[in-house]
Amino acid sequence: MAVPSCYANKVLFVDLTKGAIQKETLPEKVYRDFIGGTGLGIRVLYERMKAKADPLGPGNILGFVTGPLTATPVPGSGRYMVVTKSPMTGAWAESNSGGTLGPEIKTAGFDAIFFSGISTRPVYLLIQDGKAELGDATVVWGRDTYETDDLLRKEVGEPGAKIACIGPSGESQSLIAGIVNEKGRIAARNGVGAVMGSKKLKALVVKGGQRKIAAAAPNRLKVARNQYQTIINANQFAKGLTAA
Repeated sequence: MAVPSCYANKVLFVDLTKGAIQKETLPEKVYRDFIGGTGLGIRVLYERMKAKADPLGPGNILGFVTGPLTATPVPGSGRYMVVTKSPMTGAWAESNSGGTLGPEIKTAGFDAIFFSGISTRPVYLLIQDGKAELGDATVVWGRDTYETDDLLRKEVGEPGAKIACIGPSGESQSLIAGIVNEKGRIAARNGVGAVMGSKKLKALVVKGGQRKIAAAAPNRLKVARNQYQTIINANQFAKGLTAA
Protein backbone atom coordinates (compact mmCIF):
# COMPACT_ATOMS: atom_id res chain seq x y z
CA MET A 1 0.00 0.00 0.00
CA ALA A 2 1.13 3.53 -0.73
CA VAL A 3 0.82 6.70 1.30
CA PRO A 4 -2.72 8.06 0.73
CA SER A 5 -2.91 10.61 -2.09
CA CYS A 6 -4.33 13.25 0.26
CA TYR A 7 -0.89 13.62 1.85
CA ALA A 8 2.12 15.50 0.46
CA ASN A 9 4.36 12.64 1.73
CA LYS A 10 7.13 14.98 2.93
CA VAL A 11 7.91 16.35 6.39
CA LEU A 12 10.35 19.18 7.08
CA PHE A 13 12.68 19.09 10.11
CA VAL A 14 14.46 22.30 11.07
CA ASP A 15 17.30 22.28 13.62
CA LEU A 16 17.54 25.92 14.68
CA THR A 17 20.72 25.36 16.71
CA LYS A 18 22.61 24.10 13.67
CA GLY A 19 20.64 26.05 11.07
CA ALA A 20 20.03 22.73 9.31
CA ILE A 21 16.93 21.86 7.27
CA GLN A 22 16.07 18.32 6.24
CA LYS A 23 13.20 16.85 4.22
CA GLU A 24 12.07 13.37 5.17
CA THR A 25 9.57 10.84 3.86
CA LEU A 26 7.81 9.03 6.67
CA PRO A 27 6.74 5.38 6.42
CA GLU A 28 3.28 4.76 4.96
CA LYS A 29 2.29 2.97 8.19
CA VAL A 30 2.78 6.16 10.21
CA TYR A 31 0.24 8.03 8.08
CA ARG A 32 -2.30 5.22 8.37
CA ASP A 33 -1.85 4.58 12.10
CA PHE A 34 -1.58 8.20 13.29
CA ILE A 35 -4.27 10.21 11.52
CA GLY A 36 -4.62 13.99 11.57
CA GLY A 37 -2.38 16.78 12.77
CA THR A 38 -2.55 15.62 16.38
CA GLY A 39 -1.84 11.98 15.52
CA LEU A 40 1.14 12.70 13.31
CA GLY A 41 2.44 15.26 15.81
CA ILE A 42 2.23 12.85 18.73
CA ARG A 43 4.12 10.17 16.82
CA VAL A 44 6.97 12.47 15.78
CA LEU A 45 7.41 14.07 19.22
CA TYR A 46 7.28 10.67 20.96
CA GLU A 47 9.99 9.29 18.69
CA ARG A 48 12.28 12.31 18.52
CA MET A 49 12.01 14.24 21.77
CA LYS A 50 13.89 13.11 24.88
CA ALA A 51 12.00 12.56 28.11
CA LYS A 52 11.95 15.45 30.59
CA ALA A 53 12.93 18.00 27.92
CA ASP A 54 12.62 21.59 29.10
CA PRO A 55 9.57 23.07 27.29
CA LEU A 56 11.48 26.30 26.75
CA GLY A 57 14.82 24.61 26.04
CA PRO A 58 16.48 23.34 22.88
CA GLY A 59 15.23 19.79 23.39
CA ASN A 60 11.58 20.68 22.91
CA ILE A 61 10.05 20.30 19.44
CA LEU A 62 7.49 22.65 17.94
CA GLY A 63 5.42 21.34 15.05
CA PHE A 64 3.02 22.87 12.53
CA VAL A 65 1.04 19.88 11.32
CA THR A 66 -1.73 19.32 8.78
CA GLY A 67 -4.17 16.44 8.36
CA PRO A 68 -5.51 14.28 5.51
CA LEU A 69 -8.41 16.65 4.76
CA THR A 70 -6.24 19.79 4.68
CA ALA A 71 -6.34 21.51 1.25
CA THR A 72 -9.47 19.60 0.22
CA PRO A 73 -12.96 21.14 -0.25
CA VAL A 74 -14.18 19.71 3.07
CA PRO A 75 -15.62 22.37 5.44
CA GLY A 76 -13.24 23.16 8.28
CA SER A 77 -10.23 21.70 6.46
CA GLY A 78 -8.35 24.99 6.52
CA ARG A 79 -7.12 24.41 10.04
CA TYR A 80 -3.62 23.41 11.14
CA MET A 81 -2.37 22.06 14.47
CA VAL A 82 0.54 23.35 16.53
CA VAL A 83 2.03 20.61 18.73
CA THR A 84 4.75 20.79 21.37
CA LYS A 85 5.48 20.24 25.06
CA SER A 86 3.58 22.84 27.04
CA PRO A 87 5.53 25.32 29.19
CA MET A 88 2.30 25.79 31.18
CA THR A 89 1.76 22.16 32.18
CA GLY A 90 4.94 20.31 31.25
CA ALA A 91 2.77 17.87 29.32
CA TRP A 92 1.41 17.47 25.79
CA ALA A 93 0.27 20.66 24.09
CA GLU A 94 -1.84 21.16 21.01
CA SER A 95 -3.42 24.32 19.67
CA ASN A 96 -5.09 24.86 16.32
CA SER A 97 -5.96 27.79 14.09
CA GLY A 98 -8.00 28.34 10.95
CA GLY A 99 -7.55 30.39 7.81
CA THR A 100 -5.46 29.23 4.88
CA LEU A 101 -2.01 28.59 6.37
CA GLY A 102 -2.71 24.86 6.70
CA PRO A 103 -3.55 24.40 3.00
CA GLU A 104 -0.58 26.60 2.09
CA ILE A 105 1.79 24.27 3.96
CA LYS A 106 0.25 21.23 2.29
CA THR A 107 0.33 22.64 -1.25
CA ALA A 108 3.92 23.77 -0.66
CA GLY A 109 4.70 20.07 -0.47
CA PHE A 110 4.78 19.31 3.27
CA ASP A 111 2.48 17.55 5.70
CA ALA A 112 4.27 19.05 8.68
CA ILE A 113 7.14 21.28 9.78
CA PHE A 114 8.99 20.52 13.02
CA PHE A 115 11.44 22.88 14.75
CA SER A 116 14.02 21.85 17.34
CA GLY A 117 16.95 23.63 19.00
CA ILE A 118 17.38 27.36 19.62
CA SER A 119 18.72 29.88 17.15
CA THR A 120 21.49 32.26 18.20
CA ARG A 121 19.57 35.14 16.57
CA PRO A 122 15.96 35.86 15.59
CA VAL A 123 15.03 33.96 12.41
CA TYR A 124 12.08 33.08 10.23
CA LEU A 125 11.56 30.08 7.99
CA LEU A 126 10.67 30.77 4.36
CA ILE A 127 9.13 28.05 2.21
CA GLN A 128 8.97 29.20 -1.40
CA ASP A 129 9.10 27.44 -4.78
CA GLY A 130 9.39 24.08 -3.03
CA LYS A 131 12.51 25.17 -1.11
CA ALA A 132 13.02 26.06 2.55
CA GLU A 133 15.55 28.45 4.06
CA LEU A 134 16.09 30.44 7.24
CA GLY A 135 16.11 34.22 7.07
CA ASP A 136 17.26 36.93 9.50
CA ALA A 137 14.33 38.24 11.55
CA THR A 138 16.29 40.83 13.52
CA VAL A 139 14.47 43.70 11.81
CA VAL A 140 11.05 42.39 12.92
CA TRP A 141 12.06 41.20 16.40
CA GLY A 142 10.11 43.35 18.86
CA ARG A 143 7.38 44.14 16.31
CA ASP A 144 3.77 43.13 16.76
CA THR A 145 2.22 40.48 14.55
CA TYR A 146 0.56 42.91 12.11
CA GLU A 147 3.82 44.78 11.49
CA THR A 148 5.72 41.50 11.19
CA ASP A 149 3.25 40.17 8.63
CA ASP A 150 3.50 43.31 6.49
CA LEU A 151 7.29 43.63 6.66
CA LEU A 152 8.08 39.98 5.94
CA ARG A 153 5.63 39.89 3.03
CA LYS A 154 7.55 42.77 1.45
CA GLU A 155 10.94 41.29 2.27
CA VAL A 156 10.26 37.94 0.60
CA GLY A 157 8.46 39.56 -2.35
CA GLU A 158 5.41 37.30 -2.08
CA PRO A 159 2.18 39.27 -1.52
CA GLY A 160 0.24 36.01 -1.41
CA ALA A 161 2.42 34.29 1.19
CA LYS A 162 0.81 33.04 4.38
CA ILE A 163 2.53 33.99 7.62
CA ALA A 164 2.34 32.67 11.19
CA CYS A 165 4.28 34.74 13.71
CA ILE A 166 4.63 35.83 17.31
CA GLY A 167 4.62 39.29 18.84
CA PRO A 168 6.49 40.70 21.86
CA SER A 169 4.62 38.42 24.29
CA GLY A 170 5.87 35.32 22.51
CA GLU A 171 9.38 36.75 22.31
CA SER A 172 9.37 37.33 26.08
CA GLN A 173 8.08 33.76 26.56
CA SER A 174 4.82 34.74 28.21
CA LEU A 175 3.01 31.50 29.00
CA ILE A 176 -0.24 32.80 27.53
CA ALA A 177 1.32 33.84 24.19
CA GLY A 178 -0.22 32.49 20.99
CA ILE A 179 0.86 32.17 17.37
CA VAL A 180 -0.95 34.49 14.96
CA ASN A 181 -1.59 33.77 11.29
CA GLU A 182 -3.30 36.03 8.74
CA LYS A 183 -3.63 38.93 11.17
CA GLY A 184 -6.18 37.50 13.54
CA ARG A 185 -6.29 33.72 13.39
CA ILE A 186 -4.59 32.46 16.54
CA ALA A 187 -3.29 29.16 17.89
CA ALA A 188 -3.78 30.43 21.41
CA ARG A 189 -3.67 27.56 23.87
CA ASN A 190 -1.01 25.93 26.05
CA GLY A 191 1.73 28.56 25.63
CA VAL A 192 2.74 27.58 22.09
CA GLY A 193 3.79 31.18 21.37
CA ALA A 194 6.23 31.05 24.28
CA VAL A 195 7.85 27.93 22.83
CA MET A 196 8.22 29.65 19.46
CA GLY A 197 9.79 32.67 21.20
CA SER A 198 12.18 30.50 23.20
CA LYS A 199 13.55 29.17 19.92
CA LYS A 200 14.11 32.70 18.57
CA LEU A 201 11.71 31.76 15.76
CA LYS A 202 9.79 34.89 14.83
CA ALA A 203 7.75 33.58 11.91
CA LEU A 204 6.88 30.89 9.42
CA VAL A 205 6.38 32.26 5.87
CA VAL A 206 4.86 29.91 3.30
CA LYS A 207 4.07 30.28 -0.40
CA GLY A 208 2.42 27.08 -1.61
CA GLY A 209 0.53 26.09 -4.71
CA GLN A 210 3.12 23.76 -6.21
CA ARG A 211 1.35 20.54 -5.21
CA LYS A 212 -2.25 19.54 -5.81
CA ILE A 213 -3.92 17.49 -3.10
CA ALA A 214 -6.29 14.85 -4.44
CA ALA A 215 -8.74 12.50 -2.74
CA ALA A 216 -8.52 8.82 -3.64
CA ALA A 217 -12.30 8.81 -4.30
CA PRO A 218 -13.35 12.37 -5.20
CA ASN A 219 -16.99 11.53 -5.87
CA ARG A 220 -17.43 9.76 -2.55
CA LEU A 221 -15.74 12.64 -0.77
CA LYS A 222 -18.13 15.07 -2.48
CA VAL A 223 -21.14 13.06 -1.33
CA ALA A 224 -19.86 12.94 2.26
CA ARG A 225 -19.10 16.67 2.18
CA ASN A 226 -22.58 17.51 0.94
CA GLN A 227 -24.18 15.33 3.62
CA TYR A 228 -22.07 17.05 6.27
CA GLN A 229 -22.96 20.49 4.93
CA THR A 230 -26.68 19.64 4.97
CA ILE A 231 -26.43 18.73 8.66
CA ILE A 232 -24.58 21.94 9.46
CA ASN A 233 -27.02 24.12 7.50
CA ALA A 234 -29.96 22.59 9.36
CA ASN A 235 -28.49 23.52 12.75
CA GLN A 236 -29.82 26.86 13.93
CA PHE A 237 -26.75 27.44 16.09
CA ALA A 238 -24.47 27.30 13.01
CA LYS A 239 -26.09 30.23 11.23
CA GLY A 240 -23.60 33.04 10.65
CA LEU A 241 -20.57 30.98 11.66
CA THR A 242 -17.57 30.14 9.49
CA ALA A 243 -16.33 26.65 8.77
CA ALA A 244 -12.63 27.45 9.16
